[in-house]
Amino acid sequence: METQRILKPANKVLVIADYREKEVIENLKGLGASVNEMNLKVGDFICSGDGVVIERKTHSDFVSSIIDGRIFEQVKYLKENYERPVIIVEGFSNREINENALKATIASLITKFNVSFVNTKNPLDTAKMIHWLAKKEQEDVKQTLGFKQGKKPKEMKKLQEFVLAGMPGISHVLARRLLEDFGTIEGVVNASETELSKVKGIGKKLANKTRKLLTNKY
Repeated sequence: METQRILKPANKVLVIADYREKEVIENLKGLGASVNEMNLKVGDFICSGDGVVIERKTHSDFVSSIIDGRIFEQVKYLKENYERPVIIVEGFSNREINENALKATIASLITKFNVSFVNTKNPLDTAKMIHWLAKKEQEDVKQTLGFKQGKKPKEMKKLQEFVLAGMPGISHVLARRLLEDFGTIEGVVNASETELSKVKGIGKKLANKTRKLLTNKY
């Protein structure tokens, strides 16, 4: 685990933000926050050394992460690095999901992972929430703050999962299932479309897409 020391400007809140969160970053600056942009490996916004980390999701992405199981993997990594993960679900979409599945997932994340949930209307509303979280977290903090930079797991099993999870449509959950069924990445690559489709959560459509990705000429 790598810890970076970052100077906190006087009379300002400091937010560490993933550089890809452009719209929220601009709004944070407009609210008077000092924003340090970097390539974050864990979370989208960091408000303190090992306390509050924020994962920002649009409503559509949040629903997708529940359907493919990504959300549990993401929260697991958040908890491994920070004490108080916060998931901000921004806006609303027409993406459909069974209401019981939605509430059961949120309840599980709250009770088992001690995750907080916040709904916001838009990027400005999200920025305001992050600004207040950082302000409250840093009220008694001196000028220098230590922010942990999580590193991707180095264990062989985790690396294998990361390789497969880099393929379109393959979450960490599905990557693990594929490895459990076929034993190795090579086994997954050599599996037929029919064999792939039999893995829970893959199905014919994703199996066909995966085979095309693996076998089409560059």
